[in-house]
Amino acid sequence: MACPTAAQRTGLLAADREVVRRLIGVDISDEEFDRAPDVLGNIRKLAAQKILATRKP
Repeated sequence: MACPTAAQRTGLLAADREVVRRLIGVDISDEEFDRAPDVLGNIRKLAAQKILATRKP
C-alpha cells in the first residue's frame, strides 16, 4: 500500500477532526487542534519506552 500524498493526509486530517467534533459535540477550531497535545504521539512514545525497557541488552 502506497503512502498517502500530502493532499490525502490533509483530507484525512480534516475528516478526523470533523469526527472528533461530532463525537464530543463541541466545535473545536483547527487552531485549537493544532495547539492540543499530541496524545497519540505520546502514547506511541510510552509504548516504545516500555518495549525497550523489557529488552535485555
